[in-house]
Amino acid sequence: MTKKLPRVVAVHDVSGYGKCALTVAMPVLSACGVEVCPLPTALLSTNTLFDGFTFFDFTPHMETYIAHWKKLGLKFDCVYSGFLGSEEQINYVARLIREFDSGIAVIDPVMGDNGIVIKTYTPEMCRSMIDLVAIADCATPNITEACLLTGREYAGAELSSEESRAICEDIIALGTKTVVLTGVQRGKKLYNCGIDQKGYFECEIDLLPYHQHGTGDVFTSVMVGGLMRGFDLRQSVDSAARFVYDAMEYGYDIEDIFDRGVAFEPLAWKLGSGLYQK
Repeated sequence: MTKKLPRVVAVHDVSGYGKCALTVAMPVLSACGVEVCPLPTALLSTNTLFDGFTFFDFTPHMETYIAHWKKLGLKFDCVYSGFLGSEEQINYVARLIREFDSGIAVIDPVMGDNGIVIKTYTPEMCRSMIDLVAIADCATPNITEACLLTGREYAGAELSSEESRAICEDIIALGTKTVVLTGVQRGKKLYNCGIDQKGYFECEIDLLPYHQHGTGDVFTSVMVGGLMRGFDLRQSVDSAARFVYDAMEYGYDIEDIFDRGVAFEPLAWKLGSGLYQK
């Protein structure tokens, strides 16, 4: 009997230093037992938090890259996208979903955080992202991104259960089949709230009093790993939240951790089943 190895096409940028995007998605998904086919959108010397970073736009090469895959007849179990730098790149992800036998599509609509929109994001790109979310099987916006997608006014990270549910319902109304709203805060607790086929749910975890970059990419990558290994959305969200928490806590006193990004590597082996095993 032929064994199944899930295959994900990950559409993200590559930063040489400051873990995020593909330098997170590839090792995390691999640790989950999932094959990753990267489609880079840009190559950077560091992530954009560092002054003087170098940037190489991969957009002009994406057409021939995808065309070769199509010629080979490649099929994917998931299309998983993160930060996209232009309207053209958003359209390429939509093409991957429509033209390949892509299983499910997980869209992390990276457009901003803490009420601040990424400087490169234009109104046209926001409209294209809404169209992309509409054809997704799962969207994973934070609160800022959810507001951009739905036209709501950002009022901070503190949301009641009723407010969280209403935002999730608005995202579902765009067309996506399921949604996970990340980064909801209530006191000293952090919530990932969502809607799946069973209805509304919330995943609660303690809120750490510090931030490390790359946590969003780690979270969604672990979640995708769980889905690809056959676990449901709620199990995969819970796994991702617990993994990010433990990785942040484990790495707190590692040298230069707040430049490096979340230290997921020492715990990655615990993802071997597809779910985080503490």
